[in-house]
Amino acid sequence: MMSGISTLMFRDQPLNRDMLRNIRETRIESVELTDYHPGFVYDDLMMFDALREDILAAGLHLNSWHIHLEQFDRAYDLAALDSAQREKSIKAYKLAVDGMERLGGGILVTHDIRVPEPGEDAHDHKRVAFVENMGIVAAYAELRGVRMALENTGSGYTRDPERLVALMDDIRATNVGICIDTGHRNLCGDPVDALRIAGSHLITLHIQDNHGEQDEHLLPDLGQIDWTGVSQALKDIDYQGVFMYELIRPEDLAAVYPNFRSIL
Repeated sequence: MMSGISTLMFRDQPLNRDMLRNIRETRIESVELTDYHPGFVYDDLMMFDALREDILAAGLHLNSWHIHLEQFDRAYDLAALDSAQREKSIKAYKLAVDGMERLGGGILVTHDIRVPEPGEDAHDHKRVAFVENMGIVAAYAELRGVRMALENTGSGYTRDPERLVALMDDIRATNVGICIDTGHRNLCGDPVDALRIAGSHLITLHIQDNHGEQDEHLLPDLGQIDWTGVSQALKDIDYQGVFMYELIRPEDLAAVYPNFRSIL
């Protein structure tokens, strides 16, 4: 299993080759990009071409790109019922797919899944809309060597991994899977159980720790998650993806690879 790190810990800096080289120098093998960086825009395909060259020059494997389309426009919602909003949202997600294709392919991770809780107004209609619209995006992505990963959250509809599995069953696209964020799950349940429930649908991870009260993005073993259990669950489900850390403190970078070796 490869070790990986999200660029989230450097979110206040523009993405650049030196940043990526610094990551690789710590022996980390894979990277996940985030769109929080200054100057990051979705419609500049030349930017993605340059990023691809930077990643290759750094000697890194690109695993994924964590997209947060809602931060750019709250109207982006694949569960939208309004036809104009729906088309606008699908177009935005397709643009993200185009960017990932220019990066060389990989996984687009999103937790922007705005389906209300069961029993709330419009739950059924919005869930159906999300399944249909994600299916459209997935079909577009499959032709371009891109996979989609739906991530669990610490609250709301997708806090429970069973609901993500049910979405997989309804979307029925071979290039759509699940991302389990261990920290998110620790806010509302057991991360070890979440990994087992995701099972064969699990295609990537967000590895982080906390104390069960807030989303701290700590290095494993600094919170309360059972990392021996996490390691065993990943072995039991035969997880073939990257052990992708999602931390927020730049000073943790040097400790990531030793931490990875101690867990696995």
